Amino acid sequence: MWNSSSACDLDYCEQGEQDPMGVLPSSAVPLAEVSASMATSSDVIHVCVALSVLYGLVRVIQRYGAYVFNEALTPEQRKDRPDDRLVTRIHGAYYDLSSFHHPGGPIAVSLIHRRDGTALFESHHPFVSRGMLTKILSKYEISKKAYLDGCTPLDPRDTGYYDWEGIDEDAFAQELRGHVNDYFRGIAKRKGITLNQAAKATPARWALIISLMACFFGTLPSFINGNWLFLFMSPVLAWVTAVNYVRSSVCVSLLYTIVHYSNSSSAPTRIIETVQWHDGLHFSLSTDWRVNAWLPYLFPYYSSPWLWYHEHVIGHHAYPNVAHKDPDLAHAPQLMREHGSIKWKPTHASQARWHRVLLVWSVALGIGLSLLNDAKANLKSSYNNVVPYSSLSRPRVIAHVLGRCVYVYMLHLWPFFTMPLWKALIWATVPGAMLSVCFMLNTQINHLSEACAHASSPNFYKHQAVTAQNFGNDNLFCYYFSGGLNYQIEHHLFPTVNHCHLPALSPGIKRICHKHGVPYNHATGYCEAFAAHFAHTKSMSVKPPC
Repeated sequence: MWNSSSACDLDYCEQGEQDPMGVLPSSAVPLAEVSASMATSSDVIHVCVALSVLYGLVRVIQRYGAYVFNEALTPEQRKDRPDDRLVTRIHGAYYDLSSFHHPGGPIAVSLIHRRDGTALFESHHPFVSRGMLTKILSKYEISKKAYLDGCTPLDPRDTGYYDWEGIDEDAFAQELRGHVNDYFRGIAKRKGITLNQAAKATPARWALIISLMACFFGTLPSFINGNWLFLFMSPVLAWVTAVNYVRSSVCVSLLYTIVHYSNSSSAPTRIIETVQWHDGLHFSLSTDWRVNAWLPYLFPYYSSPWLWYHEHVIGHHAYPNVAHKDPDLAHAPQLMREHGSIKWKPTHASQARWHRVLLVWSVALGIGLSLLNDAKANLKSSYNNVVPYSSLSRPRVIAHVLGRCVYVYMLHLWPFFTMPLWKALIWATVPGAMLSVCFMLNTQINHLSEACAHASSPNFYKHQAVTAQNFGNDNLFCYYFSGGLNYQIEHHLFPTVNHCHLPALSPGIKRICHKHGVPYNHATGYCEAFAAHFAHTKSMSVKPPC
């Protein structure tokens, strides 16, 4: 029997000595070095296994991804699915885009499948002449009968919302596009790149993103080990990292990026830049659509990217504050009433109390947006009953559910496997609540104020301006903590432009708005913006007259 009180108490054996059992080596071998060596070898093995699994996953996605994620089907893959034509309506005309190699990638064009895509089409082509766009689209035009024979519209009532008559000659729209084109033309000429490339994330923006990601991931070991300081620091860094990264790759609006055609060919001569989670989902981060499509999955705690496309890009960005078209107006109508289209209920009478607002804001992201709204949307194939979409295939449902399970584990479950119950409860709730409050603070103040909530215009560009509110445009803290969301007017007018360019575009856009009598809503900072939002919330808590 081994005697632990003798040989095992030795830190090491002197050279030439043997332990009582004769099992330790004759040379001096510090046990601490043996343990360190074993730990290092174990770490190397774990890293190699992780990298191998990641590589295998990437290869599987490359090979079979499009068959699970139907929105990523390329024209070549659609040839094998003759019954799955990609059809849409733009400016009253109908198109079959099944064979169109969209330079922004298949996901971008898939978002207008079986729906009116005019608003998304209009807002995502600031650098392309109307003549070129018309020439490209004319090759894919079909009759209304062929459109209806090829599909059932997702919403038969979807005939658009805006008055598009004469929009090409509209002075306000022309001056806005001219201002943006002049700004990026100078950058493109100076750097020898295209206009669209000039509108994407700059090297300085990428350096900021990488630095923020390094800071955030650097806090995770301490956060996971239960360090109290990082209980608060990590969620804040997660917000700042994601809002700056996400908004440079997909905020998600939509469609087409600039198309370069050769003189003799109808095919694009090259893939053009489109660029982080929010910016990635708005196709404003990278020139490669795959970067814009897959990088948002690194930060899935806002929402599933699939649902974000429908809620934010197709719904909110195309029709901000439009009743029964903007899903953001009806996230939790039982708890909050922020728009006149929501029927008043007795529970709304107390919605302006600070503890009520704090409670709703604390659970809005982690429980509401990411789980409850997600489940409800997929059960009904419609986001908040205003943005319908095609039912997901079984493989797509499985992938989606697995993704949500990973989200729940990453944010809420893992502490229960590594910490005492009381501490696990704190780690499972407080970080998510802090992240949710940061999210709500930077999104609700942009559209839900007395000046914006019920504003409207039949002119698409004017509507984007009057329904948004900027805040703290000269304040660096507001800019970085909001990830550029404080330039909401500019972002809604030109969603494919990366946020790093919006401060430079803002003065010109403000001047054009004033020239044409279009309100340019602006708050001096977070305090004024929140006060305006809170005043609106309070006014909406009052029961309207019968």
